[in-house]
Amino acid sequence: MSAEENKALVQRLYDEGLNRRDAAAAAAFYTPDAKNHGRTVGRAGMQKVFEGLFSAFPDFHYRIEEATAAGDRVVCKVTMTGTHLGRPTLPEVFSGMLAGVAPTGKAVRVLHFHSFRVSGGQISEHAAVRDDLGMMFQLGLVPRP
Repeated sequence: MSAEENKALVQRLYDEGLNRRDAAAAAAFYTPDAKNHGRTVGRAGMQKVFEGLFSAFPDFHYRIEEATAAGDRVVCKVTMTGTHLGRPTLPEVFSGMLAGVAPTGKAVRVLHFHSFRVSGGQISEHAAVRDDLGMMFQLGLVPRP
């Protein structure tokens, strides 16, 4: 696939899976042996990650601000919005920061950068950097200095 086709695939991941909060549809964009943050979790593991995200933020939404593609790589600057209305079903979601935390009912707007590697028309690797501290401030879980 071309770099532009890879970029379109990632856009579809957000449009057809993540922003519809359909964990199975989102996971279907990944290879059976996909890596997430350097660990092999596979498609089934990605589905669990997405279910965990959606359980904590049932109105979860991503907006791609910018996307760049070169070769088999796609990198996106993304804004995540959502309201903290639940608990993650997977404790590792959000690096474990929300494990055991009661829903705050607060809305967040969080900057993310996501990197994808595409192989054979599916995503084989994903990693992200998020403004977790900013999210924790917005949720009132960490006091501002």
